[in-house]
Amino acid sequence: MKPTREILSKISNHTYSQITLYKFNTGVLQVSDKYREGRLTALQYTSELSLYYMNMEKEILSKFREQIDKQMQTFSCLEDNDYKDGIYDALNDVLDVYRKIEK
Repeated sequence: MKPTREILSKISNHTYSQITLYKFNTGVLQVSDKYREGRLTALQYTSELSLYYMNMEKEILSKFREQIDKQMQTFSCLEDNDYKDGIYDALNDVLDVYRKIEK
């Protein structure tokens, strides 16, 4: 299965090109004004919806990062020992992966 962001991006690109087609090709496309209006309404809605969910995905990643940081702060009060080192090493490894993927 393709990543969500890729799918939403393709949907957004498709709706944008369709909006352009139906908005500016009034002489080429042989459709009624009501059909064109309905089509543009649905395409605009779909375009806004895909952008909304792409932005929501960004927020999810940001919240994930915040939760990792919060977890690290929670364990900062522990005495320095192997247990604490293990927690910090694991969380830092996850953050490293996150940073590599984010770029």
